[in-house]
Amino acid sequence: MKILTRFFLGPDTYITYPHCNAFAPGGAGLLYMQLREGVLGLFSFDFKDGRQTHLRDVEPLGASGNIAWYDVTLRGRKVAAVFLGGIWMLDLGEPSADWKCVYRPAPGVRLDDLCSVSADGTRVLCGEVHGKVYRAVEIDVATGAARVLFSKTWYANHFHYCPFDESWVAFSHEGPTETIPDRCWVWHPRHAPEGRPAYDQASEEPGTPLCVGHERWGFHDVSAYVPAYAVSPAGKRGLYEVFGDGRPAKLLWENDVVWHCTMNQSGRYAAVDTTGPFREGGLTDEERAIYRERHQRADQEKGTNASDVALLDLRTGEALHVATAMRARHPYHPHPALSPGADWIAWNDASEACRGAWVAAIAHS
Repeated sequence: MKILTRFFLGPDTYITYPHCNAFAPGGAGLLYMQLREGVLGLFSFDFKDGRQTHLRDVEPLGASGNIAWYDVTLRGRKVAAVFLGGIWMLDLGEPSADWKCVYRPAPGVRLDDLCSVSADGTRVLCGEVHGKVYRAVEIDVATGAARVLFSKTWYANHFHYCPFDESWVAFSHEGPTETIPDRCWVWHPRHAPEGRPAYDQASEEPGTPLCVGHERWGFHDVSAYVPAYAVSPAGKRGLYEVFGDGRPAKLLWENDVVWHCTMNQSGRYAAVDTTGPFREGGLTDEERAIYRERHQRADQEKGTNASDVALLDLRTGEALHVATAMRARHPYHPHPALSPGADWIAWNDASEACRGAWVAAIAHS
């Protein structure tokens, strides 16, 4: 694998959250946000000719300092996002169409910042917070009707459809990774109507769970890729695959510093960012402790820290270092995104000289 070319998308650009889709159907291009003169706008980058196109604005957000995460349909040209207290849809197949609010919760109910859109754009999944109750709500886009899938009395978030089979819904038991032994959950109307944990987080030491998070459910199976973080007190740390149907988890790539992850449609390639230097041979215990402390301090202080972006071939074991970026507070975690064919990779960079998003073309041998 090698990088053919890389392109900076512009100042104050960013791509969406790792378990959302940022790519146009078929991987023809990338959708991204940019803040310009206090206005947040949605743009596209065409992989064929490198053309950048302004699509629509989300005007009130940039001026208030807020951001909007977005999710692009895998079929068609629709975009879903949460902003201004509602769920909004944009149909890019309609040249004159603008954002349309398809759902607002009842007064006193707060929407989660992230949503997940079905492949055909007919349904949107989002979280609602009712005091101390967290609900997964599915919206029928055509009618605006809301259906509550399930509720939890603990902090549940990161609701998203499993792209391989959208009858499976993934969600997270959110909280400090050091104290959450059941981070990864799935829901299914028949197989898991109340939801169930999908991962036992077992480490090499009995009774000592791995510290995991930032799971991304896949296109190739009812499974997710999940990082076991540097803060895990026992190994093996790295990238795991966990399964919604009860199959045991398997270690895909041992590494001490994996942070966020995603995969291409076949599942063969994974993109990761890190909490320390990406080295195929790993770090010494002393090095791991140093970089773990730097990452934790950046989290606590909302500061900056270096983070590598890497592309992994899970079949051959080949790894490609793509970039070293600076991480800052959201939306400037690197959050790498991988096109369906793994021929393009995008990431965020908070470096002072080029704060924004990058995209690179990848050649495979």
